[in-house]
Amino acid sequence: MTKINLLTKKEQIVLESIRDYIADNSSSPSVRQILNLVNEAGLKVKSVGSIFTYLKTLAEKGYIKRNKNKDITIIDKNEQDFLNIPILGTANAGSPTFFAEENVEGTLKVSKRLIHDDKIFAIKVSGTSMNKSWVNGKNVANGDYILIDPDYNDYHDNDKVLVVIDGMATIKTFKKIDNKTIGLFPESTDKTHQPIYLSPEDNFIINGRVVDVFKSFVPSFA
Repeated sequence: MTKINLLTKKEQIVLESIRDYIADNSSSPSVRQILNLVNEAGLKVKSVGSIFTYLKTLAEKGYIKRNKNKDITIIDKNEQDFLNIPILGTANAGSPTFFAEENVEGTLKVSKRLIHDDKIFAIKVSGTSMNKSWVNGKNVANGDYILIDPDYNDYHDNDKVLVVIDGMATIKTFKKIDNKTIGLFPESTDKTHQPIYLSPEDNFIINGRVVDVFKSFVPSFA
């Protein structure tokens, strides 16, 4: 069961006083200013020591964060249950023809119930060479977003991987051919897509394993 850290009426007054001050001034109030604000709101607090106690409680309950410079940040409770997964570009699910620049092009808001690792990043799929492959019960289709685990480095046959070859990114199915060769295989309805074979002397890097797929459309269940 999820623990709900509800605020008392007094704590709510302190939090709203801080929130209103930040909204009006684009900066956080000092402890002395908070003392004045809550007294104006009718709380009748006599000392800054009491304000420090309120701030500690609000931080422990997850409503504020105190930074190193003692500034106060209000934490949006609706945001606490989500991760913002960065989208780092587009990878071709065909031949490797798109450059995988690590520039954030946007974010995907993902529930922490689905993804727990904040190192995960997303790539948008372009092409059809993997449209018969499946990850977590979802196929990898053109326009979908795939989630990549960059810390995964123990690759096994049939792992779906993001690979950059000569500066170009592609998504394929990994297979070890022998001690010197790996194969990157398409899984596609289009038979024109061909495997890619790589040796240690080639200019490539495996950026990570595909761990999930987010569809770019809402499927119809009719």
